[in-house]
Amino acid sequence: MMNRQIHWSSPDPFLEVLDIQEEPSSITFIVRSTHESCPCPHCQVPSTRPHSRYTRMIQDLPIAGKAVSILLITRKWFCDQPSCTQKIFTERYDWISENGRRTLRAEEVLRKIAFSTSCLNGEKVAKTLPLPVSHDVLLSLIRKTEIHQEVSPFYRNR
Repeated sequence: MMNRQIHWSSPDPFLEVLDIQEEPSSITFIVRSTHESCPCPHCQVPSTRPHSRYTRMIQDLPIAGKAVSILLITRKWFCDQPSCTQKIFTERYDWISENGRRTLRAEEVLRKIAFSTSCLNGEKVAKTLPLPVSHDVLLSLIRKTEIHQEVSPFYRNR
């Protein structure tokens, strides 16, 4: 069998790819964070003392018609700032959505689907991409999207 190269644009330069597991309908990238320190989200003081590691499964954009998952091995850190109330915190990433289940780039594609059709039809479209989510997730994306009144089709200038 021919071994082909998989080209994946990493959303973070501090991710090290440990392994790539390719199945007939999906690809899983096993990656770990290589950050040597991390700022506390409460006091913003950088911590260099890791507490532990844990994993998160994150959905990303598909590659070559295959669903893509990122198994992220990341860290918890100690906050050693005496005045900070946060003693242990998790590493934060600016490329992961708020709920931490998908990349922002995947969420943006899903948001476009959600706003362009009904969420029930959007669920079917997302499944064929393959970027499978439920219609409830699409509806949630619509609800949490901030729409300014000036752009809203329901806003009337009086």
